[in-house]
Amino acid sequence: MSVKAEHPAQAGAYCPHCHLLIGQDTGKHWPAVPMRCPHCRLLVGAGRARSRPSSAPGAKGTAAGVFARQAKRGESDANSSPGEVLEALREASRKLGQPIERLLMVEYQQLTVVQSELPPLSDVLAAFGTWKGARREAAQGVQGG
Repeated sequence: MSVKAEHPAQAGAYCPHCHLLIGQDTGKHWPAVPMRCPHCRLLVGAGRARSRPSSAPGAKGTAAGVFARQAKRGESDANSSPGEVLEALREASRKLGQPIERLLMVEYQQLTVVQSELPPLSDVLAAFGTWKGARREAAQGVQGG
């Protein structure tokens, strides 16, 4: 099951920066007051949320770049062990119905909003250094186990 299926584009509000869901059942001019995006932490001005995520090529890559920069700057206190991170990646893969090797960083980030018990993306990057490295480790555990 995909996050998109759980949150149809017409029912929500999307960050104009990272293109991820930031509000559900919102009005046309949302948010009423400026707010920080829970994903990329950039400011979303009053009435500036989008009614659907960008379909432009590179939109997901832009979001991934923002998340990777935040992790490299150390903007998170990692609270998850590498084992917890690997299990979270496997769970996300199962939940989204795709192989771990194809799991996108932005899909995982969006899922952490819906499933708050999953370690944040910053913990994944802190534990393994790179998204690809974390996915590779998680996939090896599935294939080897």
